[in-house]
Amino acid sequence: MEQNLTNFIKYCLGYVKLTRERTVAAQQKYSVDLPSEHFTLAGLLNGDTDGSLGELINLETFYGYDPKKVPEKKEEQYEKERELANKIEDIYNKYRNDQFTKQIVFNFGYFEVELPIETNGDTIDLENEETEEVAPAKTKIDRYPLFALPIRIEKEISKGGVGKYFIFSVDPEVQVNIGMLESIIGQDLYFQLLEEMGKYEMEGQLSLPIADINVFKEIWHLIKAQLKHTKANFDESSFSLEEIKIALSPKANYFLAEDLAKLAQLPEEELNKTALTSWTDNEELTTEGDAPHEKDLYFPFLYDKYQLSTLSILGNKASIIQGPPGTGKSETISNILCHLAATGNRVLFVSQKAQALKVVKDKLKKLGVKYLFGYLPNPNSAQIGEEDEADGIAPQLSALGAHIEKLGYKFNARKHSVEYTGGSVRNPAIDQIVEEKDKQRTALNEVIDIQRKFYQLHQELLSLKEYDIDISDFECFAQSFSSAEWQEIKDTKAQIETLAKIIKKYERSDEKEQFDKLLSSLDLKDKSFAEAIKKIREDVAKTGYDRRSSLLRSINNIRRNFRLGSVRGKLPREIVDYIDNILKNNNISKNEAAKYLDSLYNHCYYYENIQRLQNSEEKLRQKLNTCGVSDEEFGVINEKIDNSAVVNLEEVKSKILRVQEIKSELQTLAKTESTNKIGATLKRAEQERIKRVALYIQNIINNGIVQKWKQGITIKQIVRKLAGAFGKSKRAFKTFDTLRKDADNFNAILDLIPVWIMELDDASRIIPLQAGMFDYVILDEASQCNVAYTLPVMYRTKRVLFVGDSEQMRDSTIMFKSNRVFDELAHRYQIPEERQIKATGSAVQSVLDIAYKRGFMDRPLRYHYRSPAELIGFSNENFYIPKGKELIPINSNYLTYKDTNRVMITHEVKSDWSEEISDNVNVAEAKEILELFKELRADERYRDKSIGILSFFNAQATYIRDLFEKEGFKEEDNNYKVSIIEGIQGDEKDIVIYSFVIRTPEQKNRYIPLTGEGGDIRADINKGRVNVAFSRARLQVHCFVSMPPQEIPEKIWLKKYLEYVEKSGEVTFYSTELKHFDSYFEEDFYNLLRANLKRGYKIQNQVESCGFKIDFVISNATTGKRIAVECDGPCHFKDEIDEMYGIHIESDEERQRVLEAAGWRFCRIKYADWIDEKFDRKTTVQAVIDLLK
Repeated sequence: MEQNLTNFIKYCLGYVKLTRERTVAAQQKYSVDLPSEHFTLAGLLNGDTDGSLGELINLETFYGYDPKKVPEKKEEQYEKERELANKIEDIYNKYRNDQFTKQIVFNFGYFEVELPIETNGDTIDLENEETEEVAPAKTKIDRYPLFALPIRIEKEISKGGVGKYFIFSVDPEVQVNIGMLESIIGQDLYFQLLEEMGKYEMEGQLSLPIADINVFKEIWHLIKAQLKHTKANFDESSFSLEEIKIALSPKANYFLAEDLAKLAQLPEEELNKTALTSWTDNEELTTEGDAPHEKDLYFPFLYDKYQLSTLSILGNKASIIQGPPGTGKSETISNILCHLAATGNRVLFVSQKAQALKVVKDKLKKLGVKYLFGYLPNPNSAQIGEEDEADGIAPQLSALGAHIEKLGYKFNARKHSVEYTGGSVRNPAIDQIVEEKDKQRTALNEVIDIQRKFYQLHQELLSLKEYDIDISDFECFAQSFSSAEWQEIKDTKAQIETLAKIIKKYERSDEKEQFDKLLSSLDLKDKSFAEAIKKIREDVAKTGYDRRSSLLRSINNIRRNFRLGSVRGKLPREIVDYIDNILKNNNISKNEAAKYLDSLYNHCYYYENIQRLQNSEEKLRQKLNTCGVSDEEFGVINEKIDNSAVVNLEEVKSKILRVQEIKSELQTLAKTESTNKIGATLKRAEQERIKRVALYIQNIINNGIVQKWKQGITIKQIVRKLAGAFGKSKRAFKTFDTLRKDADNFNAILDLIPVWIMELDDASRIIPLQAGMFDYVILDEASQCNVAYTLPVMYRTKRVLFVGDSEQMRDSTIMFKSNRVFDELAHRYQIPEERQIKATGSAVQSVLDIAYKRGFMDRPLRYHYRSPAELIGFSNENFYIPKGKELIPINSNYLTYKDTNRVMITHEVKSDWSEEISDNVNVAEAKEILELFKELRADERYRDKSIGILSFFNAQATYIRDLFEKEGFKEEDNNYKVSIIEGIQGDEKDIVIYSFVIRTPEQKNRYIPLTGEGGDIRADINKGRVNVAFSRARLQVHCFVSMPPQEIPEKIWLKKYLEYVEKSGEVTFYSTELKHFDSYFEEDFYNLLRANLKRGYKIQNQVESCGFKIDFVISNATTGKRIAVECDGPCHFKDEIDEMYGIHIESDEERQRVLEAAGWRFCRIKYADWIDEKFDRKTTVQAVIDLLK
């Protein structure tokens, strides 16, 4: 394993040596000589070192005359200076078009050597550069700049229309380019030179200002002494200090290359302590842990489940985060940095792209956590401004003493110790606020679930409306009301009805009145004489005497009286006397006597019926009470029961009980908190969690600083030294550069701050080459970083995390036509194909490509937040979905162009051939783009929107920029950027305008190298370029073409994109066509809105977003603000999930969280409130209006 790792380092070193030669060649391609008559070296080296004043390139004649007014005797000089100015202008414009991958270098002190050419020119021998040669066939002369200084060129245009060029130094360190000498003088002499150059650097002799330029001649003499030991031919005239060139070149990695050379010399045991072993050893590469609970999570920024999952792989020596465009990569990195800092780790965050670092730095800065990060801005970067430099580490450290005293610690000079005078440090209760968040999340889900249940119950209640019967006692009704009871109550009611009829009928007869008078002295109430009278009457009818003999009648009566003595004994005297009188009367026949007795019977039975009626009524009352119903309630129930179906009674009873059960449950469910209040509380809880996480991190950092501060006065001395140095310079990087030359001092400062942010090359330039100095290194934009340049920083750490997008651009600044030297290099060091930087038939592989092939564990970020689905769809369909990396758009921020209802628009332009100047410039498109820009800026909706104007051609980008500047526009003032595609990766704009330039099919060859689909090597490079090009827009895209898209040749990505724009550019998001309502609740709400919202508001229903459907979207046409309104109750979120969209959620709160991440604000209406008679429905309309103000 160790030998394999050493071989891999040497292989990478060999690659760097090869590319270094190409870098020099690239500088020659875009360079311009600056004669001493036009520029003085001493003026730049000994001038302003804070970058605020530039050194003029003196083109006196060119600046002084207009072309038509040049004196004849100065025409020749004018032409020479104009040619020089044009070359400077070309470099100036190309740099402005691609500031991400290019830099301008001020080269001086050129030396020239004559070298023999080996016969085997396609192979290299890194192990033994001094191998004896066969007689050389010929020699070559190489010319190299020995010294370089990164600069920027600015063009100052006077009122008279004269553009003057100024050179500004952007780095105080002059770089000595001795790397090119290694192949000439060999490794031993080369390392001796490195050591000597280190002395000059440590003594500050190569730091601006440099008053004595003889130091450069001294360095030449050192180099010359070493060259004498080689076969190189040269003399004293081979070196020219005053020879100056300005060159545009790929961003160089001088310090990285030096570190790599040192790594190749280290013993294996040193390498094994670091993350470098991940390239050759499989240990600690398959660790997968669980994401921490939120109580133990120190993410101060919002995050999604994919971003959270990245923590599960950080236990590996090397791992990968795939972060496609717009997926919150910078947010994720910021969260990881904070989490690692809070858990006691020292982290280095690096990238070759200053913009990537700046974005993360700005995010961390917003937390307000002092000394969380140490930021070293690269002055060479055009993206770095004064504010970024002020955020640098030097001013932070100079204020460290004051910060510590604020914490309550003071230095006791007598005791040489630190004393604490403050109060106790507050420990933020993160777990408490997380519990509160969980509680509120649960509450929101519960209330929405309750509304869903409320709605279902209410619908059931409506279906049982006829069974909504008031019951006096539901408990008794439920327990006692049965079929038997029902039948008995029915029978009793029938009996009462019958008795009532009989009694009423008798009361209307004359008979009652007669007997009442006759028996007025007798109280017949509650008496039962009818049965006895009935027996006497029956006996009379059977045995009664029907003749006129008084004797026989008396005998007959005596016998009867004797026979019915017991019966007569039950009757009162008045009734007995009445009966005897009837039976004694000889004038009354037997039948007549029976009739009299019938009348008496009826009269007594009447009173008995009254008693029976009263008894039945009492029985009915008792039965009804037992069953818990009133007579009226029973009547209603009885109507619903089929007399012939006993089962039906139970069904009716069940429905009646269900109604009451529902009503009772609804009454309970109605007592829930407002979902809007819960949502607001949840947001406040999240903000509080962020504050507490930040406070926790601040406490951790403060404690670390104080513990280090207590150790002695060394730190205090360093801080004071730094504070004094910072007071002399406006630039933080320069101040810090003076400190890094003492490794011990640097390590002491490194302990104070957990997170360090700098460019990859600066890590080698500033941080000592020590094994495992950091716990973690996070490398951003890994898809554009070569693996060779990552090895030094991997040596400095125990674990490394590569972050990038393998579907975006690789670094194509160095291109190779042949693989022979690379194949030989890989073969010599036995490098397997998957770890080769440049294998046969492939493009240059980034560290991300090689890491992925190596099998490092990776986590993809899937949610795309930058733009709506239509704008990212082309990249998704062509680059991510085919690789199984489908992006899930979480964005519904639409801005359609005019009344087109489109977010992607193609503008066909007709060229005026008399105006066109080149195949690479399209004047007509440039002019139309300018007009569109003016139109957009005149529209209030676009005034604050950032605009990117992109072209695949340098010349077109330059022409558009010049055209805009002639109209008085400036990129920094008017919020726009003109660039080629290479200059936009890592950036994004609200509006992106493309100028495709191509005018005829014959120009196909102009585009094939840039956007062609074919070719093994070019195809990979072009895919990345096209993916970057067409994924930058947040809101809107405009494509300017000078020929119908259908006429554009096949096999060019451009044509595919234009076809996609035509097909997918129109959106239905703003459609006001009314869609089907899910419920009458939504329909009622819509009608309420229509009746109460004034003009200027737009109402949409069933609006699709992120795979969900929002019940209503209400927009304020004046302000553009919009609100999502959910009618909680009728629908379940699981019923609307579009599985094909790719979002999987488990709760309503998670659904709302996803939609809020997409830019929505919510207003929720509870169904329970809506149907409450006491609820004023118009308050919902007012709430919506207030939210849209």
